Amino acid sequence: MAKFTKKSIERRNVIMEEAEKLFVEKGFEKTTVKDIADKSGVAKGTFYYYFDTKEDIITALLEKRYKKTEEKALRIAESDRFTPIEKIERILLRLIFDRQDNFKIYEFFKIDENAKIMKKRNKEFRDKFIPIFTEVVKEGIKKGDFETDYPEEVTEIMFMGVDGFLHKHYATLTTEEMYKGKFSAVEEVMSRSLNLKDRKIDLSLMKPEK
Repeated sequence: MAKFTKKSIERRNVIMEEAEKLFVEKGFEKTTVKDIADKSGVAKGTFYYYFDTKEDIITALLEKRYKKTEEKALRIAESDRFTPIEKIERILLRLIFDRQDNFKIYEFFKIDENAKIMKKRNKEFRDKFIPIFTEVVKEGIKKGDFETDYPEEVTEIMFMGVDGFLHKHYATLTTEEMYKGKFSAVEEVMSRSLNLKDRKIDLSLMKPEK
């Protein structure tokens, strides 16, 4: 991989930003590399200096979003202000609402139709967030909030299941009633998986703190 200077990093970011706008405006399939280069004010060859394909831009955009969300999730997980239950709720809400705010972009990426992108998306997402959730679950076990003999395995199964379920139904969450129906099921599954004693996981329509 080429070693980027500050100027080249800025140019790469411009290409990513303009490509993202085009994907939303025209759709991923209808956007050409030439379109992206022209919109970014660079030569077509310059595009290929930074990216091999259009799919690589999507991967880079997803990684950028996940990195930002990971930082927020880690701050919540490491905070002394919240109980383990509250940490799980706030991290999940952060993931949900960060993605909801950018849903139009995900829709036009059509990542479900591209196996290569979907594979990268799943790996990036799970590699970043399963370890965070696992540590919170272990903390909850120590404090008596959760009960399971297999924290790592249960967390992985639970996280992958919830992620897959929400990803499958995300496009249908267009009304508050639909949203509550799907997330009530997620609340129940997670609460039962972790054997919560005092109360259930609460994923109400409250946005998390900025």
